[in-house]
Amino acid sequence: MPRYAMLAVLPCLLFAPVVPVQADEHTDSMLKQLAGVWEVEEGVNQGEEITEEELEGTIMKFEKNMIVTYDREQREVYRAMFTLDETKKPVHIDMTTEMKGMPPMKSFGIIKMEEGDEFEICYALPGADRPKKFESPKGSKVMLFEAERED
Repeated sequence: MPRYAMLAVLPCLLFAPVVPVQADEHTDSMLKQLAGVWEVEEGVNQGEEITEEELEGTIMKFEKNMIVTYDREQREVYRAMFTLDETKKPVHIDMTTEMKGMPPMKSFGIIKMEEGDEFEICYALPGADRPKKFESPKGSKVMLFEAERED
């Protein structure tokens, strides 16, 4: 290879992006990480802690862009289409309910993956502003839940 051609190629090699051979699990999109069934471990409803007894058996199922929550009797209690904006920190989640006999309502929230197989979701009830922090103060119109991947 002529010397000038080698000098022209060298900068391209030096500044070429490095692509890992195997993708790290942390590079997966949040949508992929959320896929599956999650057991609700803790919850706060507008500043009031939801008891362990009330949450027992409650699960959330994420499939594609749909979230469905079931109670301990496996009755559907919430269904919504959702979108994620992973460019925001924390990640924004926008949900539109799809419940039979109810008009669609929008809720805006934030969501984050925790260490291991856990996540937190904090969202405002329809008509309220998106929360900025993972908290549900007393008197707010904010819900906060922590969930763990079901085995």
